Amino acid sequence: MDNKKKFDKSLFFGLSSSIGLCFAKLYPKKNFIFYSRKKINIKKNINIEYLDLNKNLSRLPKKADKIFFLASPRYLKKNFSKKKYLIEKKWLKKICKKTKSNTFIYISSGSVYQKKHPIGFAKLQCEKFLQENSNSNYLQIWRPFNILSTEYSNLSDHFHNILIKKFLIEKKRKIIFFGSKNDKRGYSSAKNFCHKVFKYSKKKTSFKYDYGNTKLISVVKIIRLFKDIFDVRMNYKFRSVNKNINVVVKRNNSNINSCENSYKLLKNYYKEYSKKNEN
Repeated sequence: MDNKKKFDKSLFFGLSSSIGLCFAKLYPKKNFIFYSRKKINIKKNINIEYLDLNKNLSRLPKKADKIFFLASPRYLKKNFSKKKYLIEKKWLKKICKKTKSNTFIYISSGSVYQKKHPIGFAKLQCEKFLQENSNSNYLQIWRPFNILSTEYSNLSDHFHNILIKKFLIEKKRKIIFFGSKNDKRGYSSAKNFCHKVFKYSKKKTSFKYDYGNTKLISVVKIIRLFKDIFDVRMNYKFRSVNKNINVVVKRNNSNINSCENSYKLLKNYYKEYSKKNEN
């Protein structure tokens, strides 16, 4: 009976990520164990265990119903190296060695399609490892593009957050962006993504899905929106003339299109940030 109880548990790694925090607020169930290396300030009554994946994992159960893996180094420019992100593969090896599960859900990245991208390179290595070594009955891999979550505790270095960091926090008034003024993004909400991941995790099947949005917004329009909401003066230039359209595309019917309004998502994102930081 004790073994059955343990097998019914679902393990969630990466609680402190923006998607992880969103997931925990949506599904604060007793049969989840949420793992985090750092202390988490969350109002929901969830089952949290603090665990450093670089250390001994003897406390992990031998069996689990599902394993959700979102643990990863922060998306920060200082972390942009293959070596930094390949730590994920070491974590996966330790978890797979310790715990057998019915279903393993791995959150990869849309960056796997970008040549020479350090995160994309590491994520592909992790995907390959799981495909060849996972001791789960089913392996579900998600490759999300531009997920937007109103969890502001750890701002990433994605373009929409660079504006906040540089012009609101650091009080810069002039900046040169690495990309092109013709770059475009398709944004999706973390809430809808979490709902989709949770729903599909109940399916007894393996798959690999891209998840994103074909309804694009240009970086210039993002800047205009940012300026209007925060009423800041900005002097900026772009280094590149080659545009980058970061969007999910149809690849052998293996993509899910969120079809959300990127402009409205970003508008809400910035307004929520403004409310939380108005003082």
